[in-house]
Amino acid sequence: MANYIGLPLSKVKLMAAAKDYEIVITDSVHLIGKPGGYVLNQIPKTNSLVKRGRKIYLVISRYKADEIISDNLPVLYGEKYEFKIKEFESQFQLKLKIVANKYDPGPSGHILEARYKGELIADENSRKLGIVLSKGDTIEVILSVSHGGEIDIPNLRCKTLAEAKFEIEASGIKVGNITQDGNIENLDDAYIISQKPTYEKSKKLKMESTIDVTISQTYPDDCDPR
Repeated sequence: MANYIGLPLSKVKLMAAAKDYEIVITDSVHLIGKPGGYVLNQIPKTNSLVKRGRKIYLVISRYKADEIISDNLPVLYGEKYEFKIKEFESQFQLKLKIVANKYDPGPSGHILEARYKGELIADENSRKLGIVLSKGDTIEVILSVSHGGEIDIPNLRCKTLAEAKFEIEASGIKVGNITQDGNIENLDDAYIISQKPTYEKSKKLKMESTIDVTISQTYPDDCDPR
């Protein structure tokens, strides 16, 4: 019995025909990095004594990868990357690739967003169902970092200094220079009447930056009633 393992099925059929063997495909398996249509296993085994006209049972490599529905994948958002990369490779033959980092007040190294071929699979607000993934492919992820990112510039005007400190320090930035407008009895209870950089919608500020403020004992007339 010849050794057919590793040969393309087209060649094996020609070799088998010369011996009047009948080829029977019993199974096909997709192997990452291996082209389809190649013999992976055979019965009878190599060097067995086989009569002419015998059936030869083959397992061949599959052309198309096995598919996975996103519904069946474990949770990605909020999970630690180093744990998930092992789980996805061993259980689903899917790779996870870091494409970006993004500031998050939680711990670093956790998955904030996952995409497959540009399509969102999971983030803080949703988990997409019904997406078909092929084994061997890659899911792109964005990971959390606790520093070095950017956040929207907060609007501190009309807040007390204590309120502003509490709000921005939780986001990784701090109050910088404090300028007093008039006499101030208690700094923490004074109201912010201006800030630098100024608040603009969607304008960003790097983490670990500072915001300079001017405070007054008097609540600004154009602020909403407290």
